[in-house]
Amino acid sequence: MKIEMMNHTGGVKAFLTGFSTEELSAKIEACKSGECSCECDPAMMQKIESIKLANVEGGSTITITGDVDAQTLAPMMQECLIGDHQ
Repeated sequence: MKIEMMNHTGGVKAFLTGFSTEELSAKIEACKSGECSCECDPAMMQKIESIKLANVEGGSTITITGDVDAQTLAPMMQECLIGDHQ
């Protein structure tokens, strides 16, 4: 499992390998609703306008639109999606 993140206009784009789309979708929904088992920061979630998940060759992409950047989101996504407490 691997996450590559980069800033893009209006938010962040992440390319993920080693995840099923269903698994990612469930984890994203849990974070949006505040039901996540990881430390998703409610203040950070409020800055996010939308989260789009797409299947691409070799993995999935998540496009996050809002007042966010890759440096801030990367540790949260690592922990929430991979369970990697850094």
